[in-house]
Amino acid sequence: MWTQYADGLVTVGPDGWPIEADPDTPDLDTVPGWRPVSGGVRHIGGTVDEPAVGTAAEMLCGWLVDVPRRRRREQPALFDCSACWHEWLGVDE
Repeated sequence: MWTQYADGLVTVGPDGWPIEADPDTPDLDTVPGWRPVSGGVRHIGGTVDEPAVGTAAEMLCGWLVDVPRRRRREQPALFDCSACWHEWLGVDE
């Protein structure tokens, strides 16, 4: 759960204590839902669950990801997408 305070954005963890979200340091582990990896970059999906196979899904940053017809080996996430992170936080650039 995200909460907007006067001094910045704060996420509330499962234990009820606030976790500060730094807009300059993407941490997609705190974001619930579908977070696909495309080309080593982890994005935030526009849906909570993975879409149907064989479709194209738009990420929060606008990147299109094709959902494969069969399960592929998971790609390692080298980076988190900062554009998706800023969209998630609602940061205006």
